[in-house]
Amino acid sequence: MEFVAATKDGLIVYDASQIEESGESGDWSTGKCTDGRNVKVLASMPCPPNAFGFAWSDDGALLASVCDEGVRVYDANKRYKVVQELEKVAPDVQGRAGGVRALYFSPLKNFLVTYEKWDPQYPENVHVWALQGKRAGERIRSCTLNHYTSGALPVMLINWTPDESHCLELVPGVGVVVHDGDLETPTEQEDDERVIPEPNIANFLIAPAPQRDACWVAVYVPQASMVARVSLYHLSKPSKLVMELNLPKKVKDCQMLWNFEGSALLANAMSDVDETGNSYFGSTYLYWLKPEDRKKAEVCGADKGLVQDLAWSPTSNEFMVIVGMLPAAVNLYNGTTGKLEKSLGNSKRNTLKWNPFGRFAAVAGFGTLPGDLDFYDRSKDETVASLRAALTVDCSWFADGRHFMAATVAPRMNEGNQITVYKYTGDPVLKMEFKPAVVEGRHEDTGAGARTKTQAFLFAARWRPDGTKKHEDRAASPPRDGEKRVKGLPTSAAPGTAYAPVTNAYRPRNAEGGSVNTVAAMMRGEVAIPEGPPRERTEPWETKPVAAPLDAHEIRRMEKEAKKLAEQKEKEAKEQKQQALRDLVQDEKDTKKRIKELKQELEELEKLKDKEWDELTEEDEVALEGEAALRAELASLENK
Repeated sequence: MEFVAATKDGLIVYDASQIEESGESGDWSTGKCTDGRNVKVLASMPCPPNAFGFAWSDDGALLASVCDEGVRVYDANKRYKVVQELEKVAPDVQGRAGGVRALYFSPLKNFLVTYEKWDPQYPENVHVWALQGKRAGERIRSCTLNHYTSGALPVMLINWTPDESHCLELVPGVGVVVHDGDLETPTEQEDDERVIPEPNIANFLIAPAPQRDACWVAVYVPQASMVARVSLYHLSKPSKLVMELNLPKKVKDCQMLWNFEGSALLANAMSDVDETGNSYFGSTYLYWLKPEDRKKAEVCGADKGLVQDLAWSPTSNEFMVIVGMLPAAVNLYNGTTGKLEKSLGNSKRNTLKWNPFGRFAAVAGFGTLPGDLDFYDRSKDETVASLRAALTVDCSWFADGRHFMAATVAPRMNEGNQITVYKYTGDPVLKMEFKPAVVEGRHEDTGAGARTKTQAFLFAARWRPDGTKKHEDRAASPPRDGEKRVKGLPTSAAPGTAYAPVTNAYRPRNAEGGSVNTVAAMMRGEVAIPEGPPRERTEPWETKPVAAPLDAHEIRRMEKEAKKLAEQKEKEAKEQKQQALRDLVQDEKDTKKRIKELKQELEELEKLKDKEWDELTEEDEVALEGEAALRAELASLENK
């Protein structure tokens, strides 16, 4: 049960299966948990302070990490010994701060693809390195991803089929070129028929398994003179279009997902505009496509609301979707027909994670939601456990399908960085907090940048893919005595756990018990708009003294005062309700204003990217480095 944490001080590899009592707590660099136990540290290695500077091979045998010199490849089976060192291609000259920013392995770890910062002086910034055989350590191909600086990759230009028999390369203005998997044939000698002819392509996705002796490839073409579309091709005849789906107008992007056997595709098209007027955050259109039979169907249109999340089962031809305004509908669909199979109910959830065997699914409400998490047993249609994993940003299942990691990472959360591991029963296994020993004061400008530098310590947490062990799918243990499991998914909030963090909500000045968090909760429907102050009540065990009889004059005076007090309370209650509604409106206005500001800032960054390399100032470089944080904040606000 090894996992790696990308921290401010580099990569640290832990073994969650080796936990000892230590009597101390809190020092994450030595593997100490908050409860005084000690998790074994297996290795530490240099890495940039972000979530994109490292990658596991699919079988977990190799770990690659970015360093100042380029890339180092470690053998996880040999105590993380360095087995390969690859130098960065473009040098650091004339104040240029280049270097590798992202990387990934080919499916069978024969190759490593690295992405360096784009520079017009060194336009080829995507490089393929051989890791095996006679060419090990050699750079065998290079291409260009324009304007890439750092952060998540907007597109994977080069990728392989699962057996590495073919390598596909996105070439702007041409389409997807299909090379031999070993990349030994020179480009000029390759057959023109081995090209998927989509010159305006934005992205492509290879199916994870072959059908009819070759894999399907899905291609997304954005809107230009025509509406956006998804096209499907078969690698037996790459130049021949099999089927296509025209998307609605004003679609800006499309998420594509193949099922585990590579026979059906989900296309989730996203638009910034909601023609129905039901949502400020745009609309989504979810489609199911089966290329073998040339079939396609709309699963969820704009009238159903936003698709919060969707995921194919890793072992069965079915998929789960969370759709609609909160509380959203959680539905299970048949992957063979694309039709609704079962409704699991409505709840405040926006995240789906199947375990590797398709038996358990984590159904959670993260991001702007409180962090309620349900472990749903698909085989029995019941919820095994519910808990609250507050402030979770990223989560994943271990290869055994029975342990689940929830992490709070930067830059989404620049404070309270932590990793918690749970069993599928909801029982916590460990918790590690990543925080400075001494909390430094903020820079005098009190900006988020200074806050990030002093508080952000954890940027990513990933399980090591366990390809060396054959884990078995096991049914859930029977419930404990007195416990009864819920059929489907629960609709009420999950109880807090011992590991759920407690945070002090910010309260604006002159607010009586109100807060931004409370207003946001009311906007999500989690907290009702206040109707007035609570009424006084007398408990059964309380007794009141018997008062002396009152005369008529005193009775009339008291009735008058009581009436006046009641009117005053009614007036205060009305004012509280109006103030709550005003706060709701103001919060929505602030959100819209901030979204507008972020979009303007991102537009300015796009202008910076058009500058020549020698025109970029140091301030421009810093601004470009913050693009990922701006996009993350924008996505968070748009999904609020």
